[in-house]
Amino acid sequence: MSTKKNLETTFQDIEKAVKNIDLATLKQIAGVLPENLDGRAQKLVQIYNGIKPLLTVVSTLPIFSPAWRSALSIFTQAIEALVAAPDLAGADGVDFKAGKDV
Repeated sequence: MSTKKNLETTFQDIEKAVKNIDLATLKQIAGVLPENLDGRAQKLVQIYNGIKPLLTVVSTLPIFSPAWRSALSIFTQAIEALVAAPDLAGADGVDFKAGKDV
């Protein structure tokens, strides 16, 4: 992620992304997805998509030590690699439809 993109992330971008986390759907997903790696990954992707802008901005704040910022950036990159995995195909990275497997 470029520094320019990080600087362009606004409070409104973060607020919109966090508010787009659909807690009701997450609770429903938790009850339907299997308790295996695939199910957990799909839930993680759903949450990550909502907090990605926040993590991006926090990883650039100079109030944190360079080691902390670096660790957060590496963590974000690892989650980003998971989100981009072809196994988690779906418009938003989650291949889940309520009632699909019921």
